[in-house]
Amino acid sequence: MDLPFPVYLIGLRGLLVLLVLLLLGASFFLNLSLLLREPAPWQVRFFRLTAGAAVVAFVTELLVRTLFMGGVGRLHAVYGLLATGILWFVSGLGEGGWFRRSLSHPPERVGPYFFWASLVGVLLWWRFIETGIGR
Repeated sequence: MDLPFPVYLIGLRGLLVLLVLLLLGASFFLNLSLLLREPAPWQVRFFRLTAGAAVVAFVTELLVRTLFMGGVGRLHAVYGLLATGILWFVSGLGEGGWFRRSLSHPPERVGPYFFWASLVGVLLWWRFIETGIGR
């Protein structure tokens, strides 16, 4: 039984989306302590990895749905864009980050930003998955 190539891409896209959900859940639990203190370097690296994985999964989702599955729903795309945008910009707030350097007055404490971005990222990514299931 030989499966066509698009079937593999559709499966890969689903695995990437679920992997990002697991990474976001782990990031949320690892960042609980950041409400009270600043992130350690490994926490910043893990958050950047999570944000990068979310961007890759979102782009893959858009491409596969557009090319092989008949299009992307607007609400599905908006939830994914919001989740990846928040994660991407907050990941740049770490020490020496690209977004932090671009701000004229960077925040003194970035720990709470990482925590809240993880929480909002989990919730938005969950909605991203839910809005994509029905289509």
